[in-house]
Amino acid sequence: MHPHMSDTSIPLQPAAYLRRCPSPGPASPVEVHRETFRRFAARLGLPAPALYLDDLPAARGPRPRPQFEALVHAVMDGSHRVLLIPGPWVFSSEDHRVRLAYRVLMAAGCRRILILPTPLATAWRLRLNLPDEHTE
Repeated sequence: MHPHMSDTSIPLQPAAYLRRCPSPGPASPVEVHRETFRRFAARLGLPAPALYLDDLPAARGPRPRPQFEALVHAVMDGSHRVLLIPGPWVFSSEDHRVRLAYRVLMAAGCRRILILPTPLATAWRLRLNLPDEHTE
């Protein structure tokens, strides 16, 4: 059986993970992000992903990531085996934290972590104007 198929030969729903800057104004373009992930999944022959979305923490504040935790639990429960991300920076700007996130997800049962093609990921990061999470 194909590793991304369930017992009924229907592909498991992939997950997508994103962190965003909280915005005081109008809602951030979550639907644009959801559509970008959906198109990427479709190009891979996968169903639309379940989106897990955390806000970036304040520079000096704690780093709560409730949706990352929910993602890990969903992977452990067998709901997802493939994760789509815009780039490894979505986990952290620090290499050791990125490696830790990968290890946690793989240990939970994630089989593939797929990154959006470079032009999409680069444009996305620039559009979001993501700050370094450790800037003071």
